[in-house]
Amino acid sequence: MLKSKYQWNVLVPGIVPNQDIYSHILRNRGIEDAERFFSMGEESLNDPYLLDGMERAVARVHKAIAEAEKILIFGDYDCDGISAISVLYRALVRLNAHVSYDLPDRFQDGYGLNMRSVQKIIDQKIGLVITVDNGITCMDEVRYLRDAGIDTIITDHHEVKDELPEAFQILHTKLSPRYPFKEIAGVMVAYKFASAIANDPLRDLYDLVMIGTIADLVPLRQENQAIVNLGIHQLKQTSHLGLKKLLEYSHLDLINETAIAFKIAPKINSSGRLGKALQAVKLLVSESEQEVSELIYQIEVNHASRKDLTNEAVQTCEALVDHHDDVIVVASANLHEGVIGICAQKLAEKHQKSTVVITFDETGLGKGSMRSFGSDNILEMLENHKDLLIRFGGHAQAAGLQLTYENIDRLRKALNEQSKPQGQPVLQVDMELSLADVQLETVKKLQDLSFFTATFLFRDLRVERKQLLQNKHTKLSISHQGKAFDILAFNHPEPFYQIEVGDSIEVVGGMNINEWRSRFTIQVMAKDFRCLDTQVIDLRDDPAWDQHMDWNHEDVLFVDDEMILERKLKPHHTYIVKPPVQDSSKGSFIGKVFLGKTYRMMERLGPLSIEAFSQQFQIGLVRSEIALKILEELGLLTYQNHMYAAVVTREKRDLRNAPTYVEYHDLCTQIERLYTANTNELTHIIHHILGGSS
Repeated sequence: MLKSKYQWNVLVPGIVPNQDIYSHILRNRGIEDAERFFSMGEESLNDPYLLDGMERAVARVHKAIAEAEKILIFGDYDCDGISAISVLYRALVRLNAHVSYDLPDRFQDGYGLNMRSVQKIIDQKIGLVITVDNGITCMDEVRYLRDAGIDTIITDHHEVKDELPEAFQILHTKLSPRYPFKEIAGVMVAYKFASAIANDPLRDLYDLVMIGTIADLVPLRQENQAIVNLGIHQLKQTSHLGLKKLLEYSHLDLINETAIAFKIAPKINSSGRLGKALQAVKLLVSESEQEVSELIYQIEVNHASRKDLTNEAVQTCEALVDHHDDVIVVASANLHEGVIGICAQKLAEKHQKSTVVITFDETGLGKGSMRSFGSDNILEMLENHKDLLIRFGGHAQAAGLQLTYENIDRLRKALNEQSKPQGQPVLQVDMELSLADVQLETVKKLQDLSFFTATFLFRDLRVERKQLLQNKHTKLSISHQGKAFDILAFNHPEPFYQIEVGDSIEVVGGMNINEWRSRFTIQVMAKDFRCLDTQVIDLRDDPAWDQHMDWNHEDVLFVDDEMILERKLKPHHTYIVKPPVQDSSKGSFIGKVFLGKTYRMMERLGPLSIEAFSQQFQIGLVRSEIALKILEELGLLTYQNHMYAAVVTREKRDLRNAPTYVEYHDLCTQIERLYTANTNELTHIIHHILGGSS
């Protein structure tokens, strides 16, 4: 029986018929008027001047433009920050501002405005600094700029602390009581500022604002949904050379929210993760065909490198995971700092434990990224052990930290001592469906409208075939009510080893349409699996069977030839058949040939202990005990003082006269069948052995 990783909370009772799927999705998302929701536009965008301090900030920028002051936009290296720089930079260039942009070095500076950048700003004689998607916690940096005679305007959306920077002006929804919707991304705040400065809606920038909004995972409702609607429409006719190249190289079948979230935004983010975010900014603001053509190649290389580095990091970390830990802490000098956050997230999801991934350099400085699982508040956990850390920050679900190498094991111990038992995490499921009854048109509608978070429960799926793609993706071919479907679990090889052909499974996941040679089919993108039936997992021919996944599971019994001989096979929900302990090609250890050879050699060797016998004949202690007992029962050996000695005789013996031989003959036959039968026969053989041993 394969247990699900999550507790499934199905929001709609019963099996929902095809014609009601869309209406229930809308209801689950709180969308009362679908037509209005997907047509929201400029009328739903809030007035920029509802942000407190907008008039003063706009006036300061106009003054800087009029007096030809140098303006610097200082952003962040993620997709939200990169798009925010691009939006404000494009707007100011049109107003003939003397403007440039910069962002922190991810590896040298960390997040946000920093003292190294502050000194550079002073040296460049910048007159006005505008932060986008950062700045709200940069007290010292803003004060230093002010003391140097440089004004700072902060545009940000991150959490506000009790103390605020002494900036010329701060634009922030949560510091603006009149602003009706607080949950906008950093790029949206930058856009509000840009449109107010330009006194223009800047419609051609909607696409950039939309990309940053989707990438930052803000709730898509009210003006966030409006900018998504407007931005997707604008992207289809974009005039930005860099975006055109991104679309061209992404080979999109459809330009929608899903395509942005899974194709466009990750490419922009990848450059930031590798410390090359400025390349992404240049791509989004460049007006040169040649430069854009050169940059798109670099962006694609960055994205491929990021994926390779992530895969390598996950493999490295998996080898370091201690499955006994309640909080996973892994550290290696062979990890790229830019992917440790993704790596921590993947490990947390797989092992269902809060996870810290740390990379350290030759000086012993460790930089880590932590991701929470379940109800763990990792910021509180780190706060309780801040004496072990150089610095840390973040929120309840994600945090970054620095520490010295010698404190890594101390942190591991401290976090594990503090960890609290977790209940099974909950996965919200929109509804249960009968997969065979779902129509292509329904899935296409959900896909076109980007309901990629829609999650469904499917039962009674029979596994007909399984594949492991690229050694990391599981593909199951299943049948339901006579119809065939595919199930894909991307970046999850575990189901390939947990599920066998013939199993009846339940799956929670989304749906999309796969096109192959002009044939359209529904496929399920799996998030979780469950099998309520008894399972027999076939890993007989896999020498690395114990390296693929964590099988620590109370309902699992590992089966091999030796444990069957020891009569340890008991009823369980899941049996995992491992490679045999003894190579069966050496022949039967209770057969006439082996026992005759053994007896003749013992005549020559003299008395042997069971351990010496096992070593001499290389058959293991369990087999040795059985073989010696058969020879003793036949009167060919005597046992005294823990030693077996041959009885000299030339009288022939009949093996059937040895009770132990009779007892184990059928069992050995079943073991041989177990390791030669096809996968479909394993369950029958296991049950036969259980019946014989009861």
